[in-house]
Amino acid sequence: MADSAVFNEFANVLKEQAALVKKLIQLERDFTVSASNDNTDNLENLVKNSQPDLLNFRGLEKKRTKLAAQLGWKGLRSSQILSQLDSENRDILEPVFQELRESLETLKSAQDAADRIMKIRLTDVNTAIAGRPIPKAFQDTLA
Repeated sequence: MADSAVFNEFANVLKEQAALVKKLIQLERDFTVSASNDNTDNLENLVKNSQPDLLNFRGLEKKRTKLAAQLGWKGLRSSQILSQLDSENRDILEPVFQELRESLETLKSAQDAADRIMKIRLTDVNTAIAGRPIPKAFQDTLA
């Protein structure tokens, strides 16, 4: 195994990513509520305020990839990395990988809900542009 300082930095980057994903989950939920309420001003603010977090996540991912390469783990999945570790280091990384995996799954679900609402709102806009009344079933719908 490579330098323990690099390993520790890798673990810290994963922890930072997990914390940031939790922020992004809340952001996606806020998108869903704002879109459901047809609150375009809040949607605009959410998009603007999300940019630093998205850029931060991108930077953390680049750092994680670089550190993984330094540790000889380039292109490896978390299970493959864990299989190469001694029990002490596995005990450090396993819960972090698990937290990150669960957070990413929750983020995906939150994004799917926001996408459904946005599609409904786009249908409403297209219907309004076409001059047809918006069906009541699609008004004020929460995903």
